[in-house]
Amino acid sequence: MTANVNGLKLKVMPNIQSIVDRRSTIVKKGFTLIELLIVISIIGILASLTLASFGSAQAKARDGVRKSDLAQVKRALELAKADCEGNAYYPYIGDSSSLGNAQTNYTGLMTYLTNSAWGNNKYLSSAITDPSNGATQIYSYFTTATNANKCADILGAFTQGGAIDYVLAVQLERVSDKGAADSRTKCAGKIGTGIWNVAGYYVTCNN
Repeated sequence: MTANVNGLKLKVMPNIQSIVDRRSTIVKKGFTLIELLIVISIIGILASLTLASFGSAQAKARDGVRKSDLAQVKRALELAKADCEGNAYYPYIGDSSSLGNAQTNYTGLMTYLTNSAWGNNKYLSSAITDPSNGATQIYSYFTTATNANKCADILGAFTQGGAIDYVLAVQLERVSDKGAADSRTKCAGKIGTGIWNVAGYYVTCNN
């Protein structure tokens, strides 16, 4: 630029520092590598917390389904009891001395309760299974020793064994579930106590 001094036009060089200052305000400063790493770490932590919370909510929902399932099977067992001798027995499926046996018994119980081959003795419209049905979460049916020929079998003949007591059990995903502890207290002393009376198990039984 030029300046007029005593009638003379003089060429004046602009201030170099002012040019640098103006450029620094125009050019945006980029993120450093450390800043990027910090941001990525924060995002990772937040994502982990979100996934953990979501996973816990899903487990709680599945445990709620399990409780509802066992309540529905219990109602079906009461209907079956009404068709057994003296309205006093529940269908006996097999030995309940181990968890594996009780789980197998539950499968047999579903066959019994959903059978429609004879009369109106279909107590469930379809078999009820655990929502995940994994190696740990499997429904079990514990019953006392059989009393011969107390209930009708799936073919209609009155040859099915009858049990006086039963326990339906499942291990929940949320071991600290308060309802599970309460349920075990209500069924204390029933068949299979030594198997299902541990933290995390939810049970229901004839009362």
